[in-house]
Amino acid sequence: MKPQLALLLLTLTILTGKFTVAADSSVNYEELTYRLYLEHKWDSLLQTGEKAIAEGYDYYYMRARVGVAAFELGKFVRASRHLEKACEFNNGDPFAAGLLYRAYVYSGRAGEAQRFQKSLPAYLAESTGGWSLNPVLYLEAGPSFTDHPDRFEQNRQQGSGLYSEAYLNKHSVYSVAGAIIPLSGRLTLNAAGAWLDFARTRHVGISGLDTLVSDYHVRQAEGYLSPSIYIGKHLRLSPAFRMVQVSYENTMQSSDPAVQQLIGPTGSSSYYDTGIGGEVAWLNPYWELSAGYWSLETDRKKTIQLGSNLILRPLGSLNFYTSTSLLLLHKEEETKTVFAQMAGGRIIGRLWAELWFSSGDLSGGAEGNLQVFYNAYDRVQNRYGVRFIYPVNDYLKFSLRGQLFTKTGSELFFSGPEIGKIHTYDYQTLTITGGLSWNIK
Repeated sequence: MKPQLALLLLTLTILTGKFTVAADSSVNYEELTYRLYLEHKWDSLLQTGEKAIAEGYDYYYMRARVGVAAFELGKFVRASRHLEKACEFNNGDPFAAGLLYRAYVYSGRAGEAQRFQKSLPAYLAESTGGWSLNPVLYLEAGPSFTDHPDRFEQNRQQGSGLYSEAYLNKHSVYSVAGAIIPLSGRLTLNAAGAWLDFARTRHVGISGLDTLVSDYHVRQAEGYLSPSIYIGKHLRLSPAFRMVQVSYENTMQSSDPAVQQLIGPTGSSSYYDTGIGGEVAWLNPYWELSAGYWSLETDRKKTIQLGSNLILRPLGSLNFYTSTSLLLLHKEEETKTVFAQMAGGRIIGRLWAELWFSSGDLSGGAEGNLQVFYNAYDRVQNRYGVRFIYPVNDYLKFSLRGQLFTKTGSELFFSGPEIGKIHTYDYQTLTITGGLSWNIK
């Protein structure tokens, strides 16, 4: 046999064999994946289906089955990729559209879910359940406790002194109510109001004249507004504004006019703290990176804050996620650095938990794109927190959060006419809040 003829026969044999195997595999893959789908053998279906797709057997039913398998295994990013392709093959199928919508939501891509749902015709939008385009109402409230008075008594300055003054925190109450309102597939508005009531004590000692102790309250009414604008598939812009009205009453009185002049007139006073800025975020199924700039004014003193935050979802779902933040706060020629780390995920069943800590002075700064404003003047050294989350269903979830702050208290003490010094000591504050969020049907 001539070499040229032998080579031609070998080539035809190889090509014919490939075509024969492909034809057989097409029937086998269809039957096999359908059987695995009926038997709910999701691991085998995912592996077999992706192998079939890689070999060219790519059509609606194959993509839909593989998408279901990945979804049932909690691989929501992987599921969304197959379901996106299924919707391309059949853009009128409510099953694939509804499951793709949920894959977006369960992988932490609420914005993408909103945009996808907004692009659907009405009859398909109904198949998604639609909760991401409903307004979300959220409430949170709880008390705060501290050992500040006890720590002050243990560490206050002793001996002769001309003048001393200290402000002590006691208990406080915090509450917030807000709504996240999707205005369109690419625009969401977050608006909230908060009310805080701090019980405090003021200590003033004047050598040879008087020793005064006065209880009073500092009350704050806060308003928050932040629209989120989605540009393309990956970019989000979120400007933010916060205004805080701080009011308090000086109840300290003395029968000595000179002392009264020194401690200030009695009566009510109020002023405003503000924060304005925003952040830009790059969105990805497995991670989100954001950076922001904010200008804050607390007690008539300005702070410039820069920050960045990285959210990781390494499993492609919300079963495990982390958040890492770095803040730089510049105030009166002093720059402070704050580092925060959070990890969260599913514990068991429907119960979720988040753990976090931060290191650095948060006073005068903000977190969460101005959602939390630390406008008290006591320095925050460290913070540790835990939050438990229980979703009752896709519309309602409850949460319980505890935070322990290590703070620095201070006492102004004059041992002589011009010899004044601020003495510091540590104390702790425990905050416990319960909350709920409700997607309105």
